[in-house]
Amino acid sequence: MSNQTQTATLSGGYRIEMLSGSNWLPWKRRMLAIMRDSDLEMYIKEGAERPKTTATTDTTAKDAELAAQKAWDIGDSKARTRIELSVGDSEMVHLTGAETAREMWEQLIQVKEARGRSGILA
Repeated sequence: MSNQTQTATLSGGYRIEMLSGSNWLPWKRRMLAIMRDSDLEMYIKEGAERPKTTATTDTTAKDAELAAQKAWDIGDSKARTRIELSVGDSEMVHLTGAETAREMWEQLIQVKEARGRSGILA
């Protein structure tokens, strides 16, 4: 029986082992490094959220809001793509229902990191 390791090659030329049931800590550390280097870490940090729309009637302010939201959407999409492409098939279930990179990251943390007696070590 061969023990082949699945790897992912992400944009930027990064090549890391896909997330499996047994490599959470090294995978997490490498993904954090990739996100930092790609200026995408802000999309997975606690409190990460899309800029809000305000009730302003100032067209300049409204244009700035829309530009900030568009930039956020693009960055979040890139972060989600990096996560999705580096998670193995058996672990993909943990991303179900997540709509943002932050939600994906939080769901992986909830499943993979020990929290009291019911924590799962991975």
